[in-house]
Amino acid sequence: MAAELELMIVRGELPQGEKIPPERELAATLGVSRATLREALLELEIKGLLSRRPGRGTIVLEAPTESQFEQLSEAFTAAQQDFSQVMEMRLTIEPAVARLAATKATAADIRKLEQILAESESETSSMKLLELDQTFHVALSDIARNPLLSDLIRIVGDWAGASRRLGFQGGKRKEASLHGHWQIVDALRAGQPALAENAMREHISGIQELIAPKADQSPGNN
Repeated sequence: MAAELELMIVRGELPQGEKIPPERELAATLGVSRATLREALLELEIKGLLSRRPGRGTIVLEAPTESQFEQLSEAFTAAQQDFSQVMEMRLTIEPAVARLAATKATAADIRKLEQILAESESETSSMKLLELDQTFHVALSDIARNPLLSDLIRIVGDWAGASRRLGFQGGKRKEASLHGHWQIVDALRAGQPALAENAMREHISGIQELIAPKADQSPGNN
């Protein structure tokens, strides 16, 4: 998160000598919690890029030098690569988990997934939506009745969450996620393992295409 804020300073999105937006507004824009934002702001203050004084707010002091910008660009490129690797792992594992879950799902299991999606539909907080997204995938892995798979999905979910916090999300993220999740639930309800597997594969591929940075774009310009 600190790296993303530094890039915003470099690009002039947070102009030198001016106050940054209020924490609540900036956190909502970046899709992170205020606690996460405060940690990043403190890191930039320690590095001498921000000044936080009572009554004045948080002021941008200076933009990073060219060499610092190159380092930030490299860090962002690494983060993008990590994100791509996480999504590749998800495409390898989660369709098979969905297939297995479809062979073991009970009516109670399906109701639990439906409840998670119903809560997601009415939720507006981006952070809460990310939590519900991971909750859905973990709950689905639990239906497969294999603790090793459940643990693996939890770990992969943590990795994916870290990538999402870099801001690689589009405005249609919620709609796409809900559509894919309902397709998976429909397949489980119908007792169709192959359909569940395909629905999960299409869901992850669609999300990856939606939120992964384009090769010809600068980081954060999606």
